[in-house]
Amino acid sequence: MRIAFFNKHLLSDQPNGVSVQVHRLAQSLVELKHAVTVFSFSPAPADALYSHVKLSWGSGSRLMRKFRPALQFRSVFKEQFDILHYHGDDYLCKGGKGRVRTFYGSALQEAFHAKNSGRFLYQSLFYLFEWISCLRKGTLTAISESTFPCLPLVKRCIPCGVPLDIYNPGQGRKTEYPSILFIGDLDSRKRGRLLVDTFVKDVLPDYPDCRLTIIGPQSCTAPNVNYAGIADERSLIEKYRESWIYCLPSSYEGFGVPALEAMACGTPVVGTANAGLREIIRDRVNGVLCEPESLGRTIKELLKDQQLRSGIIANGIEFVRAFDIRRIAAEYESLYQQILIEKK
Repeated sequence: MRIAFFNKHLLSDQPNGVSVQVHRLAQSLVELKHAVTVFSFSPAPADALYSHVKLSWGSGSRLMRKFRPALQFRSVFKEQFDILHYHGDDYLCKGGKGRVRTFYGSALQEAFHAKNSGRFLYQSLFYLFEWISCLRKGTLTAISESTFPCLPLVKRCIPCGVPLDIYNPGQGRKTEYPSILFIGDLDSRKRGRLLVDTFVKDVLPDYPDCRLTIIGPQSCTAPNVNYAGIADERSLIEKYRESWIYCLPSSYEGFGVPALEAMACGTPVVGTANAGLREIIRDRVNGVLCEPESLGRTIKELLKDQQLRSGIIANGIEFVRAFDIRRIAAEYESLYQQILIEKK
């Protein structure tokens, strides 16, 4: 099949949840012998197996830049492709039988969890655009069922995937001291600041040798906190593998891929109970869910109970097998084939 992907960023310059998934899925589809071309404003990643077309931001105001992806995606000549798979910003593009749109959560939920009024208004506007996308002819998918209430025209769920050939426990060596890993922003819905405050106030008094590592764009200085900046994939995997706990205290997750990555690397996950994580984590089976006010108590319990950690690790490794990116790519391949049959 000749497949076109559309997403404004790739992990080469914007390694966020969507860009990472787009890259992983495109790579796996090429391995399944399909011809994939990715249209984006980012340069092609060094390891890209797929073809790539770099789009131009052009000139214009900061406001117009928000609408540039939709305008550029609309102008792409698409007749050469069997499938047009949009991963965002397709509200100006024509619908059709060969069109697929994947929603990575909903802008409505992002608006609800915005930290300021500007972010709220921006996400509210794009929630309207999501509805326009839903009304276009084509096939709609979401990465989690928690998206369905916000976008009720979406009926199909195909989750995100993890490349289990590289995300795995390795030799299973943990740090000699208790260790916690966090990935993300401090002051966004990721709530890194909540974890830092909880760590210093509640965890360190009982575990004075415990260390918290933060990977993300915002630096942080606090007792026993190590800010590691932005890590490449190899370093990230090593941090997953060596940590006793991976903590995801988000107020909202469209899905929660880092939780799957941690499970795959043999690290127990502690997450606050939000809609996305509830679809992944079975409490005290393959991870632990808690409320923000009990985060410190929950972390300390898991640090203390090695048997509980070991059980969660074993169950997590087994659970994450269903999310191998090769299985997810095969599910999309089946969907594309079904669409092409219906097009004839």
